[in-house]
Formats: sequence, structure tokens, C-alpha cells
Amino acid sequence: MKIVIVSDTHGNWPVAAEAIRAEGSIDYLIFLGDYASDGRQLEKALQVPSFIVRGNCDTFSDELEEQLIELGEWRFFICHGHRYNVKQTLQPLYYRGLELQADFVLYGHTHQAVYEEGEVTLINPGAVSGLNLRMDNASWGLLTLSEKKSENIFRKYEKKTCQNL
Repeated sequence: MKIVIVSDTHGNWPVAAEAIRAEGSIDYLIFLGDYASDGRQLEKALQVPSFIVRGNCDTFSDELEEQLIELGEWRFFICHGHRYNVKQTLQPLYYRGLELQADFVLYGHTHQAVYEEGEVTLINPGAVSGLNLRMDNASWGLLTLSEKKSENIFRKYEKKTCQNL
């Protein structure tokens, strides 16, 4: 199962759609907020089932702030992360994932890509918007799931500047 993980597009969804299409067939899109409407645009462009949450820049969005989803044997807790203070620490988010018995916690908000394996695997795909203050790049992620956690693969896709992924 191939799951595209996108966050913080801030209006830059066409660039993400083009880059994701180049990857080939995918099974799901998970959009982690900040311009949740971009998530809906990506859903239409990619024509795949999608899970979308709103972020701190989605004041007028009807999307949920967080979701617990199951895909096959895997449980995902998805949120933008701002309500868990992810710019300061990942502990509250990690413990929320444990509480929900999630295999994966997916979040955005920091614009910094993260992949940390543990009892709960934390994944942040970074920001498609290119508003990464440290690296000046745009990024998104692809999670390929297997039946065994040890065989799962996460790849981060990155391109300098927000002009192209």
C-alpha cells in the first residue's frame, strides 16, 4: 500500500500534484493541514481516497482537526500538530498516539521533515510550500506499507526552493 503524505502546501498544491503523479500509482493521500482546500484539490487531481485535517491556517475549513484512521492492519493518528505544540516538543503527540494505540502519528506544522521510529512512528513530511526557514526546500513523503513494520519504507521527496518539487 502506497500512501502520499502532504502538509503545509499554502496554495502550492499544483506543484505537489505534478510531483506525486510522476511517482506513479498511489493508494491514498493523507493531507495534514494548512490550506485544507489544497488537500481537496489534490484529492481531485490524483483521484485517490483521501484523509484531510485542518491546520492553524484553516480557520474557515469544515475538515476535522484530527482523525484516527485504519488502513489495512495499520492505525494512523493524523493531525496538523499545532494543538500539541510540536514546534517545542513531540512528547504530547507521541503519548496521544500511544493512548490511541496508533502505529503511526502523522503531523505537519513545523515545515521540517521528521521520521522517528518507536513504539509509535512519528512522521512529518515537511512543507510543500517551500516555506522551510532552515533549508529553503519543498518536501512531501511516500509511505509504502508492508505486512511487517520492519519492511515499511518511508521516503522523503525534496527539492530546493518552492518553484518545483
